[in-house]
Amino acid sequence: MDELIHVISHFLPKVHSKNIEITPVNSGLINNTYKVKFEESTFILQKVNQFVFKDPNLIQENYNEIVKQLSVSAYSKKQLEFLKSISNIELVQYNNTFWRMSKFIKGKTYAVCKSLEMASTAAKSLAEFHVSLKELDYKKIKEPIKHFCNFNHRIQQYRESTVHGDFHRLKNAKNFMGEIESNLKYIHDYIKIEKDIKKRIIHGDPKVSNFLFDHKTHEVISIIDIDTIMPGSILFDFGDMVRSFANKSHEDSQIKERIFNPDIYNTLKKGYLSEAKKFLSPIEKESLDLSALTVALIQCIRFLTDYYNLDVYYHVNEPEHNLKRAINQFSFFKE
Repeated sequence: MDELIHVISHFLPKVHSKNIEITPVNSGLINNTYKVKFEESTFILQKVNQFVFKDPNLIQENYNEIVKQLSVSAYSKKQLEFLKSISNIELVQYNNTFWRMSKFIKGKTYAVCKSLEMASTAAKSLAEFHVSLKELDYKKIKEPIKHFCNFNHRIQQYRESTVHGDFHRLKNAKNFMGEIESNLKYIHDYIKIEKDIKKRIIHGDPKVSNFLFDHKTHEVISIIDIDTIMPGSILFDFGDMVRSFANKSHEDSQIKERIFNPDIYNTLKKGYLSEAKKFLSPIEKESLDLSALTVALIQCIRFLTDYYNLDVYYHVNEPEHNLKRAINQFSFFKE
């Protein structure tokens, strides 16, 4: 607690242990996040995961470029507003860690999609985000995680983990390897298509919990978690949205029944195209279905890779957590 108060004092100089309330936010898989109540205001404090994000300053620079463009477009959603420290910087370094603080945006997040209405408004909001950034040169945005959207690299990482990963975990999930290998053709097809697709600016992580909704109307208030904004393929964002929204279960859940929701998928596709069809190329439109399959399989591979590597990337609550996530995503892919 003392460390947190010390960090917060860089942004809110009058803070002390008796006039502040700090609550951990456990929904994220990467950064450490806290909800901070001070006097009459509420904020979000984050410790940037430097194992994942090697250059924390880069993600802030990316976001500032994005905000400039969105401010001159017709973009209608609220943007994160980061506080400046007493040194007039957005990222505070403390004991070799980096911290930032933003104003709290009131709204509700969900672990799973609750309705067709939610799916539709989220898909339209993601399309609006993409369209609003179409005039920004993607070269101005740097890749915050090297090879993040490089599926060849993801396969290479996976194969390395099957050689150098933990012996007991490899043995435990041995039967899974054959199923992964037999379905890699979908990823190879995607990679071939991606070569002919224009690079654009993408969100990089448009899962359900990164959309902030009005709890009454289910309209999207804001798309949050800006760390993975990067140059990439629109197909990646669409596929990542699908593998989260069209999954009836949370990605941590054990599979007890069919989890793919075709009605949600069709709603996502219809909603996204209603806003983005004039902006997308023919090959992008034709490849939306393939992207939904491929990104789910890639996410399965990423969870399984981290499981073999003893959970160095994603936060876990138990030893088998990443394996459960991988099985969930593979079940979604197969359906």
